[in-house]
Amino acid sequence: MKEIIQIEKGYPLMTRLFVILLVMSIIACAPINSNARKGVQTAIYNVGYQVLDFKYPKKGEERELTAAVWYPTAAQPKLYNYGGPTMGNIAFNATPLAKGVIYPLLVFSHGYGGSGLGSVFFTEQLAARGWVVVAPDHHDRHSVVRIRTGQKKDFNRRGFLLHAGKIASSSPDDRINYLYRLDEMKLAIDRMLNHPLFGKLIDRNRIALGGHSLGGFTALGLCGTIERRFDPRVKAVLLFSTGSGGYLYRETELARVKIPSMLFMGERERNQLRGSKTMSEVSGKIHRNLSPPKYFLEIKGASHFSFNNRFAENRRARMLIGTKKQFEVIRRYSIAFLEKHVAGKKDADQVLKGRDRMLAQYIRKLTPGQSK
Repeated sequence: MKEIIQIEKGYPLMTRLFVILLVMSIIACAPINSNARKGVQTAIYNVGYQVLDFKYPKKGEERELTAAVWYPTAAQPKLYNYGGPTMGNIAFNATPLAKGVIYPLLVFSHGYGGSGLGSVFFTEQLAARGWVVVAPDHHDRHSVVRIRTGQKKDFNRRGFLLHAGKIASSSPDDRINYLYRLDEMKLAIDRMLNHPLFGKLIDRNRIALGGHSLGGFTALGLCGTIERRFDPRVKAVLLFSTGSGGYLYRETELARVKIPSMLFMGERERNQLRGSKTMSEVSGKIHRNLSPPKYFLEIKGASHFSFNNRFAENRRARMLIGTKKQFEVIRRYSIAFLEKHVAGKKDADQVLKGRDRMLAQYIRKLTPGQSK
């Protein structure tokens, strides 16, 4: 008998539809070869990949935060299966390239219920450009996929949907329930900087945060929105389709973020509700209140799930998840943003000054009062 899932009637119709699509996208997404050599930006390095476990105490118990790590290496890459049909081109457990070079660090936070492998199409290629990238598995109430084990067999679909609906209808007064993610993101930064292998390879003055969906809320939480959580080590923030980054923060809190930002949204999610506001309104709130330099990009034909890797090849997955063209433009502008504002590479402006045909909107505000 097929399981029948009902979302509480208290949630708006569009919110209920969103959380149903959320679980569909995480369970049924299509394979993508995230070969770093195929992007517009030329790969500079081969990419190594490891899975690390950061142990830490919490409430008198030892806990573990698992994280995926990509980094430059001299080792030859091979076709690699991250779990399910998600493929990449990496050297597994290879030694990092450490010939007198230090690399910028990006810590990336996945959406609710996902895993650190959610945006491999981007994280792997960023490492090929000379970055260390770490993406932890957050301890969400319900997790569909894990880095080490893939899709969970005991996944509570109904519980996931109900809690996702609750998150989508939350306000700043509710965010205490999600602050564990900020703790985990800060833990990932600290452990990478003090790691016996990677710590000496990371430039402590060039650190960025990123996140998709609830991961956007997570990243913004360390960028000044919550004063006691502010981490001055962070130099820029990259946001993929984050409703929670708007409805879990007040406008005055978003205005405290004084570092460069880049915010993406999918064209197809413009009118989808997050609580009582459309995604277009929520994204506008975020972008309007952040300080320049800041960028807003709306990807043609994209949905909330166009920023994730795919995990199944079927019609439903193709309808929900991003196309190769969408992945390419997301990746290209994201890397250019990070290279300009964190790594300090001037040639990144060649991408940022132009408007790709895959962009339904592109707003670039470099100084107060200026938009391009």
